[in-house]
Amino acid sequence: MKKILPIIWILIGGLLLSFIGVKNHPSQGHRMVIVKHKPSFKLEYYSPIGDSRKLLEELSPEEQKEELLYREFIKRSESHTIDNIALVFFQVGIYLIVLNLLKLIFFRRKYRFKLGRFISLNVIGVAVAMGVYQIYWTKELEFWIVLLGQIVLNLVLIFPRLRKNS
Repeated sequence: MKKILPIIWILIGGLLLSFIGVKNHPSQGHRMVIVKHKPSFKLEYYSPIGDSRKLLEELSPEEQKEELLYREFIKRSESHTIDNIALVFFQVGIYLIVLNLLKLIFFRRKYRFKLGRFISLNVIGVAVAMGVYQIYWTKELEFWIVLLGQIVLNLVLIFPRLRKNS
């Protein structure tokens, strides 16, 4: 039972991360983190048509598939209001995965959940994520570097707190 609960939390964190995507508009040169209306493991969405006057039928089958995915996940009127919480989903998902992996691998004692600690660590994580994503959107930073940076930040924030409890 001790190992089942952290595994459940890791799955919940993974589910949160599967709702996050990146909208890439190559012709305008801007990227944006979005919340998808259903989970999928595809991370980056772009439109092969872009600002051109091409029709869907003029694209290759691979480009047609990409365009249809872009329309399904990006071209929704309700998506713009919920996209503001994408970074929160991203941070909390990574936090849950890192915390529970550390609990499974390194720490055998029971970890006492404290709401104040949870909120403060995630507020710091979201604040740093906002700064990092400003760089990501404007400086052509690779997404895996951003993801790795957020994981390292969570490790630095969580690991000392877990050691105090063990």
